[in-house]
Amino acid sequence: MNQKKAGVLLSYGQIAITMLSNLLYTPIMLRMLGQSEYGVYSLSSSVIGYFALLYTGMSSTYLRYYSSYQAKGDEAGIAKLNGLFLILFSGMGLLALVLGMAMSFNLKVILGSGLTEAEFSLARILFVIMSVNMALLMPKTVFATLVISQERFVFIKSLGVVTAIGSPVLNLLLLYQGYGSVGMSIVVLAVTTADLLVNIWYCHFRLRCRFDFKRLPFYLLPGMFSFSVFLVFQGICDQLQWHLGKVLLSYVADSEEIAVYSVGLQIAILFASMSGAFYGVVVPQVYRLVQEQKLEELTLLWIKVGRYQFYVLFFIWSAFIIFGQNFIWLWAGRGYDNAYWVAVLLMTPIFIHLCQSIGMEVIRAYGKHGKWVLVHFIFAGFGFVISIPIAYLYGAIGASIGTCINLFITTNFYDNWYYHKVCNLNVYQFFRNFSSFLPAIFSIFVGANVISYFAFISNWCDFTMVMTCFVMLYCAVMYFLGMNSCERKQVRKLVVKHFF
Repeated sequence: MNQKKAGVLLSYGQIAITMLSNLLYTPIMLRMLGQSEYGVYSLSSSVIGYFALLYTGMSSTYLRYYSSYQAKGDEAGIAKLNGLFLILFSGMGLLALVLGMAMSFNLKVILGSGLTEAEFSLARILFVIMSVNMALLMPKTVFATLVISQERFVFIKSLGVVTAIGSPVLNLLLLYQGYGSVGMSIVVLAVTTADLLVNIWYCHFRLRCRFDFKRLPFYLLPGMFSFSVFLVFQGICDQLQWHLGKVLLSYVADSEEIAVYSVGLQIAILFASMSGAFYGVVVPQVYRLVQEQKLEELTLLWIKVGRYQFYVLFFIWSAFIIFGQNFIWLWAGRGYDNAYWVAVLLMTPIFIHLCQSIGMEVIRAYGKHGKWVLVHFIFAGFGFVISIPIAYLYGAIGASIGTCINLFITTNFYDNWYYHKVCNLNVYQFFRNFSSFLPAIFSIFVGANVISYFAFISNWCDFTMVMTCFVMLYCAVMYFLGMNSCERKQVRKLVVKHFF
C-alpha cells in the first residue's frame, strides 16, 4: 500500500477515533465542567486561536517554494528554505507568547462583560497556558510541513491517530482528579510538546532534513509576504465565520449561550474535517500538476476526490439533518437543544464547498488567491454585522445565521465562478458529474424519513439500531444509484480482497 492510500485510511481512522472519543468523552466533560466553565474554556481557546493567523497558510507557502526548488534539484536551496522558515516561525511563536501574556491582564477589554469575576480569573489562567502552547505550535508546524512535503503521510497521520486517542484519555484522568478546564489546557500543552519533539526526531533522523542558517534567502520574504498575506486574510475570514460568534455572545449573552454555540460549532468543525482525509494527501500532487500546467488532469483529480468526499460528507450531513436532534439530546444533554440548529446552519452552506476543497489549493498554487480572499473577507465581515442584532435576540442561533448567509453566497456562487474564470477548472463538468447523485439523494431522504417516522429513540441502544438501519440503506442506495461503474468495481475488489 502506497503512502497516499495509507494516509487516507489513517486520516479516516483519526477522524473515526475523534468522533468516537467525542461521542464518549464530550458528554462526560460537559457534565463535569458544567455549561459555565465549558463556555469560558471554549471562549478562551477561540481567542488565543486568533494567534494561529500568524502562521496561516504556512504549509501552502512552503510547498509553493519547495516544489520549485525540488523541480530544479536544488538541495542546498531547500536547506536554506528550511532554515528561513524555522527562524521565522519560532520568532512568531515568541511573539504569540508575549501577546498572549499581555492579553491575560486585559481580559475585560477583550471578552466584554458577559463573564463573572470567577470566570475572568479562570480565563486568565487558561490564557497563560494556551499562549505557551501556541508558542510551541508554530515551530511544530514547520517540522510537520517538512514531513508533508516529502509525502510521508503514514507517519504524520499515525501521529494524528495517537494524539486523537491520547488527548481525551489524559483529559479524563485530570478531570476526574478535579483539575477541570485548567487540566484540559495542560493536556493540550503536553500533547503539543510531545508532537513537536517527535516531529523534530523524525525530520532529523529519518528524513535527514537539512537546515542551513547561513546566508538565508531573505530576498524571498517579499514574495512570501505577498503570497501569504492573503492567506492571513483567509484565516481572519475563518475566525470571523467560525469563532468570533463566541466573542459576540460574550457581549450580548452569557457563558451558557457560548456553551450551546460551542457544541454546535464542534459538530460543524468535525463535519468540515471529513473532507481533509482525501484532500490532505493530494496537495503535493496539486502543486506538481500546476507547475506542469496539466489543466485537464487537475479537473479530473478535482472531480475524483470530490466524489469520494461526497460519499462521506453526505452520509454525515443527511444523518444529522434527520436524526441530529435525538443525537444532541442523548450526547450533550438537556439545555443544548439549540446546538442542533447551530450545527445545521453552519454545516449546510459548506457542503458543496467541502466536496470542492482541492479547488482552494489550486487557487493558491497559481498564486491567484488575493482577490478570492478579499471577497471572502468582505462577506465574512458582512455576515458578522448581520449576526450582531440577531444574536442579541436569539442567542447562539442568531450568531449562526449571519455566518450561514455569508457562507451560502460565497462558497456556492462566488467560488464556483472563480474556479471557472480564474483557475480554468471545468465547473460545468464537475456539476454534470455530480448530478448523477440526485436519484440516490432523493431515495436516501425518503428512506431515512420512513425510518425516522417508525423509530422511537429514547436511549443509545435505540439510536444505534436506527443508525444501523440508516447505514445499510445508505450503502445500498449509494452502491446501486450513486456510484459509477469504476467506483462499484473498486468496492467489489475491496470486498473480495478483505472478506474472501
